[in-house]
Amino acid sequence: MIVNRKAADMKCSKKLSLLMQSRMRLSQEQSIVLSAVLSGKNVFFTGSAGTGKSYLLKKIVGSLPPKSTYATASTGVAACHVGGTTLHAFAGIGSGKAPLDQCIELAQRTGVRQHWLSCQHLIIDEISMVEGQFFDKLEAVARAVRKRDDPFGGIQLIICGDFLQLPPVSKSNEETKFCFQAKSWRKCIHVNMELTEVRRQTEKSFISLLRTIRLGRCTDEVTRQLMQTATNRVERDGILATRLCTHKDDVELTNERRLQQLPGEMHSYEAVDSNPMLVKAIDAQCPVSHCIQLKPGAQVILTKNLDVSRGLVNGARGVVVEFETEGKGLPRVRFLCGVTEVIRLERWVFKGPSGIYLSRQQLPLKLAWAISIHKSQGMSLDCVEISLSRVFESGQAYVALSRARSLEGLRVLDFDPNVVRANPYVLQFYNHLQKEQLLSQASLHRYTEAEEKENGKSS
Repeated sequence: MIVNRKAADMKCSKKLSLLMQSRMRLSQEQSIVLSAVLSGKNVFFTGSAGTGKSYLLKKIVGSLPPKSTYATASTGVAACHVGGTTLHAFAGIGSGKAPLDQCIELAQRTGVRQHWLSCQHLIIDEISMVEGQFFDKLEAVARAVRKRDDPFGGIQLIICGDFLQLPPVSKSNEETKFCFQAKSWRKCIHVNMELTEVRRQTEKSFISLLRTIRLGRCTDEVTRQLMQTATNRVERDGILATRLCTHKDDVELTNERRLQQLPGEMHSYEAVDSNPMLVKAIDAQCPVSHCIQLKPGAQVILTKNLDVSRGLVNGARGVVVEFETEGKGLPRVRFLCGVTEVIRLERWVFKGPSGIYLSRQQLPLKLAWAISIHKSQGMSLDCVEISLSRVFESGQAYVALSRARSLEGLRVLDFDPNVVRANPYVLQFYNHLQKEQLLSQASLHRYTEAEEKENGKSS
């Protein structure tokens, strides 16, 4: 009995220590979300761009048991950021358009079925881009494969994203159905929480402007402020503004043309992939290309946090100044944060098809004359140029504008207030969520205090 008591004390102490460590540097509202997750509740947390959703999600992933936790996201790049796989790859039911019995049959395949059975905690990031009918299909598949009638077959759900950002991709003749409109959403989610403390931007006036844009409103004052940015000189130290584009083809053409126009020798870097036969699968999830070509003067962006304390973060802008003469001829990059650094190879590891781990070793750089709005999600950019004339989705203008750290680092061309819009169903959902927020927060505060007192007594 003494041995068992001692083991229990150590276990309790370890749990409390992990809880305290994971709460370090978290805001109060982030800590509330983490407490709800660690208590086993199904949680949806949201918030505007720059409120630390990705940071919190990484803390949550690190706090849950790795063998039974599956981190997923609606897109490959977002999945890579959380060290996981795409939701579609995890589910193993293809597009989910097939009839339910066929989807269940697909999910019963050996490798896929094992995922469903061993998963106790399912994380889904960038939920705004997951279609509502697909979510319902997943919920039914989970119950069938796991042979349990509990919502989602008893799997704990941790869902993150902002429905006021990019919506699900749908055909022009189909009406978009968001996840919160899924039949199973309400029975699956126990706690809804909106993070409100913005960390990306520090200027109160810019934060206020972005909040207005997020809600699909564009006042005369907001229009005036954004039109004034057209004359902003955001270039500095040879580092040009990154152009955010609505269409992927525009990005590729711009970057290729500008690189070819530079004088000097071209330097090519081939990635080392764990499985060369699965290059397409790696390309879909990795934020860097299999082949990177650079010249002196190439505008680049960092795609990984290398040294946060020195400003070498995902989204940091720079320019290639020279190449090492020895070894692999690595590029030396001068960044806008004032640091000049030789950029070395980094490794990305993520889950591929059938749960196998894939990796890519490559320079953490991308050409940055232009980037697509979709690929910029999660990034914080120092100097941005945006043309919003071709915006075609609700929330797209907001996503683009909220990448900028400051109004001074932003240049908006041909601004039209009509491109600022938010989906009315999403606005209704958030209005309802905010009314419930105070009640949820109060009960969670009480739960957190009781849990900490209990942990203090038993340890």
